[in-house]
Amino acid sequence: MDAQQVLAAIGEPTRFRIVTLLADGPRTVGELTSALGALQPQTTKHVQALQAAGIIRVQRLGRRRLARLDREALRQVAGWFDRLAESTDDDRALDAYAEAVASAEREATDGGGASVDFTIVRRIPALRADVWRAWTDPQVAARWWAPQHFTVVRCAIEPRPGARVELVLREGDGAEYAAAGAVREVEARSRLAFDLSPLDAEGRVLFPVEVDVRLEDAGEGEGERADKRATIVTVAIRATTAEASAAPMLAGLEPGWSQQLERLVGVLEAPRGRARDVRSSHDPH
Repeated sequence: MDAQQVLAAIGEPTRFRIVTLLADGPRTVGELTSALGALQPQTTKHVQALQAAGIIRVQRLGRRRLARLDREALRQVAGWFDRLAESTDDDRALDAYAEAVASAEREATDGGGASVDFTIVRRIPALRADVWRAWTDPQVAARWWAPQHFTVVRCAIEPRPGARVELVLREGDGAEYAAAGAVREVEARSRLAFDLSPLDAEGRVLFPVEVDVRLEDAGEGEGERADKRATIVTVAIRATTAEASAAPMLAGLEPGWSQQLERLVGVLEAPRGRARDVRSSHDPH
């Protein structure tokens, strides 16, 4: 079944009317002609077009020609529409983003400014040293440090207090977005706190964003035996803006970081041959 051909055939107004008439049951071409108030040759051409598209069948009963819908063909088209109607993760993410933007805009418009303060936790099946390197080696960070539909153009980070942090992302249409800041606190393989604030076209900070990343072996702190082959990553984000125009960027922080951490999990779960540049027996940091 060619869905495009079917839709093109049904899209013509007279043929659409024929389909709706046949939905109630089979009709002869003469009955269709009368219901349409058209000439029989015109009706016959429309019926032939619908038949060629596989939407209806025409049967001869003696001297009569009876047209009826091909219900199975229509069920196939309905199935095609059902598949189109299924929500994806991107759809749900966009819905959540739209709600967050509306909330942030209302908050900012009320005069008190808008803010976000959230924490994301992920369990990553990788050694803590490998996870630490994924955060502190710019070449590795560039593989995951972007939400869906973005790519990393430039990435700079070093686990040293005062070191510059920079991230430039490119969207599918070529638009680029820059963020920058500095490392505030470092505890080797355990904590990395830094600022990463969005910049305008002139390089000015639009609003401050604080990021606090903590790593621990899975099971630590809960009275369980530590699983050193897996790492719990906790990322706390805090940001505030007084500008309603910045609300979309502010609202995008949580879904963006959630997607980035999912990509981090994917990078560290990659087969050994693809992830060897993440794993190292000697961690220089």
